Amino acid sequence: MTRYGPSQADVHVYKAISSPPDANSAPHADRWYRHIGSYASEHASLPGSSSAGEAFLGSAEASAVKTEDDDEDIDLFGSDEDEDEEAERVKAQRVAEYNQRKANKPKTIAKVCAINL
Repeated sequence: MTRYGPSQADVHVYKAISSPPDANSAPHADRWYRHIGSYASEHASLPGSSSAGEAFLGSAEASAVKTEDDDEDIDLFGSDEDEDEEAERVKAQRVAEYNQRKANKPKTIAKVCAINL
């Protein structure tokens, strides 16, 4: 694995892209594509392995295949349809009690800040 230089993973992804990215809509991808293309004569001798590139392409292909039906299997945050009427009633009651306490609280008329000179 190389940190800042091109690697076999870059070459693997570079070869999988059929045409250069549009510089207006994806300027960073276009810069990367041109940068890796400048190493075309050295592609075979670049360090690293292509496993990271294969994993990157595999995850992109897997997310492209994913359908909307897959999202219905797991509901991490709870569904809006499962609202409990009792919980809503208790919440409304607490809000009403809070507003009542707040209405009875005396209001501050004015604050004075006196500084001795």
